[in-house]
Amino acid sequence: LRSRFLLAEGFTNFNHGSFGSVPKVVSDAQHAYSMQCESRPDKWFRQEYFVCVDSARTMLAKYVNAPSVDDLVMVENASGAVNSVMRSMNWQEGGVILYLSSAYAMVKHTAAWLASTSNNGIVQNIEISLGSDFPMAGEESVLTPLRDALIRYQGKIKLLVISHITSVPAVTLPMKEILELARSPQMLGGSAAYPVLVDGAHALGQIHIDLQTMGDPDFYVSNAHKWLYAPKGSAVLYVRKDLQQPHFPEPTVISSSGKQDFVGRYAYTGSRDYSPFCAVVDAFKFRQALGEEQLTSYVTGLARWAGTYLAQKWDTQVLCPSHMQAFMFNVQLPTNSTAVAAALQQRLDVDYDTYIVVLPLGSLIYARLSAQVYLERSDFIRLGDLVLELLTKMPADIESSSASFIHAPHPVTITGTTSS
Repeated sequence: LRSRFLLAEGFTNFNHGSFGSVPKVVSDAQHAYSMQCESRPDKWFRQEYFVCVDSARTMLAKYVNAPSVDDLVMVENASGAVNSVMRSMNWQEGGVILYLSSAYAMVKHTAAWLASTSNNGIVQNIEISLGSDFPMAGEESVLTPLRDALIRYQGKIKLLVISHITSVPAVTLPMKEILELARSPQMLGGSAAYPVLVDGAHALGQIHIDLQTMGDPDFYVSNAHKWLYAPKGSAVLYVRKDLQQPHFPEPTVISSSGKQDFVGRYAYTGSRDYSPFCAVVDAFKFRQALGEEQLTSYVTGLARWAGTYLAQKWDTQVLCPSHMQAFMFNVQLPTNSTAVAAALQQRLDVDYDTYIVVLPLGSLIYARLSAQVYLERSDFIRLGDLVLELLTKMPADIESSSASFIHAPHPVTITGTTSS
């Protein structure tokens, strides 16, 4: 299936998770939408685009089992969706923004911005540090520290932000259990319920999402450009019906449309390229042609096989239990030196046109790798051999070199140790 993607000849991409890769047929469809826009701009912006985006929203709503298609809108990316929700909340009375230390850096920065711009520090952003047993000890390595924090800040929490799949390291969190815990009377202690914002940036197309079975989160955001195979610049924002107000949440751009209903105010945010939204329909067609179950089975199976193979090859370990990983997995590299790992990443990229993400966790160093339909077992076998070969060729003075990670992972706090 590699020939169906736009990846460069000879390039091996083990980092689909960061930016995705669009299939040729989807890219062609996106171009056709752009040509449709340019050939008759008025007809496109006043009529055709709205039909197009409604078709995409309908397919997305069905895919995630949203209660209604009108509870879901399209945005450019998960970062924009998170900002749209967090920055349009009323913070005049302050409150605590709570998130795990594994949260994506954008969430932390947005919370920090809200705290720094609040009057007299009435907005606090609190990071829940995960212990050294995360994620090896399974769900409890998340639920226990979360439970402790919910009790500690009882009555003060204004917003809880949780990743469905964390970025670095890549770990699928037990979202149904987290929602049940956050809303339980024991955790609320008589206080009013606070909203839960689920950052599912990596989830759409990688794992099965059923919003209603999950517990109908207050807000759910996800990218379509990563694992769904849609073009970059396509994402989804779900807002529970009872939270949708005439002025909440607001898009990051207030346009000339003047519409105040939830769907209307997000539908048009000025003259821009909306072709990625429309091409979501074609991404679904691509998935349907492959077969949703067959696609998921192949990529999940490849990820689990590759993790086990590389851990045995390198005499290391896979970071988390198999049920907490999907298409992405983390396997320990056969070196504990950050300088060596950085040089290894650079050599793979520059000399072998092979890209991996490297992240230190405590005293160990891991590779976050992505399985995908355009990869095969032979690709991971080659990677296993290349890593061992390159490590034997590292210069003796590598520890004093200035090598640094090409893709600097966002800081991850594990028992007080910040990895960056």
